Amino acid sequence: MLTNRRSTMMLPSQATQPASRPDPPLETEPHCRPPSVLTATTDTLPNHHIIKVIGTVHGLTTCARKETKSFLKAIGSGNEAKSLTHMLYRARDQAVERMVRDCISRGGNAIVGMGFGESEVLGFAQVSCYGTAVFVERQGKSEEWHTLKQ
Repeated sequence: MLTNRRSTMMLPSQATQPASRPDPPLETEPHCRPPSVLTATTDTLPNHHIIKVIGTVHGLTTCARKETKSFLKAIGSGNEAKSLTHMLYRARDQAVERMVRDCISRGGNAIVGMGFGESEVLGFAQVSCYGTAVFVERQGKSEEWHTLKQ
């Protein structure tokens, strides 16, 4: 015998439930995660002194497009292919994360002169980032340290 599952579980119907707060809207705009070290596209960092230049660091990732049908539809209509945009943001975050890991493993605490490259290889999107790993100190920190030592 089939029964109404709601009545067997003794749950009130939708009409009798009190109105609850609406769910927060899902994030629709892509965004970047901040890296765990200081990064800059410039050759220096404001209020920081470069103590040691470690060398070039890289991060690279590739990703494949799965929803080809919706992608071609978006291109044909002149709209933004949002799923592709989100995929590229995630790929860029992953490339930056790999570059940061390279920097930290080599003893750096910041990356300067950072840049990005994006290309297509055999139908895959390739995202790369690069920069110069450095070890920096805040300006004035060494003077504060010497004052504290004395």
